[in-house]
Amino acid sequence: MILLLSAALLLLAGCEKPSSSPQVTESPLPEVLAVYPSADTLPENLLRMYVEFATPMKTTGNLSRIQLKDAQGQVLNGVLFDNVYELWDPDQRQLTLLFDPGRVKTGLQAHDALGRALTPGATYQLQVAGLEDIYHQSLTEPFIKSFVAGPPDTVAPNFEHWQIAAPHSQTQNPLRVTFPGTVDRMSLLHRLVVCDTALQPILGTVSVQQHETVWQFVPDSPWPSGTYTLNVNTRLEDPAGNNLNGLFDHPTGSLRYAQEGETVSIPFTVGTVEAGKW
Repeated sequence: MILLLSAALLLLAGCEKPSSSPQVTESPLPEVLAVYPSADTLPENLLRMYVEFATPMKTTGNLSRIQLKDAQGQVLNGVLFDNVYELWDPDQRQLTLLFDPGRVKTGLQAHDALGRALTPGATYQLQVAGLEDIYHQSLTEPFIKSFVAGPPDTVAPNFEHWQIAAPHSQTQNPLRVTFPGTVDRMSLLHRLVVCDTALQPILGTVSVQQHETVWQFVPDSPWPSGTYTLNVNTRLEDPAGNNLNGLFDHPTGSLRYAQEGETVSIPFTVGTVEAGKW
């Protein structure tokens, strides 16, 4: 009788007992997934790095929480370019860090006064700590990318030195391009397009491997036989900012192409598999 009365009172009060407890969805904690370039040795004239996060991050006030330290743990000031607006991708999961271009490029006031930030043979640590995501959650622990500074990269990328391995027809094997050195990751993801025999882009998936020295493209559908083109925007860069048009630190009049952003088309053939070689 008491139990029935209690249930009736709950109904009258508008407090009907829920069938189950409400579920609370928690957002994942932020973390750094990777820092690019991913190699352990980076050029003295390094221009750009990328920090990739697991969750969307706040897009202001972060540069003060990112430090470059030398082998003794001393913070190196004036290294990263303090832009008015931080350079985030549209998803707010990747932050671009620019080494001060005025120190990288010779002949400028900052370079003449301070020199480049990195010294060949020296060891450095890029430390990312305390950044918050859009849910006001902080990184649970610092992320450290250690690397050694190598000699300056003074050779511009040249597609004539690339190794292109074409797939066989009627397969979804990858088109594979191997580079003689590290290429800027964002360039690899956005500045190469595979076109079919009608010069239309082919849908597929791009992957970047082996410290950004290998690019692979897997089509959504099997390759038909024929001649294809790999279209490359000449803005494709290496980590020092050198692109297909010339060096970042180039003398006046030394660029290869009249305009930045021109397209270079590299043909390749997809053929059938010879008997006995499948």
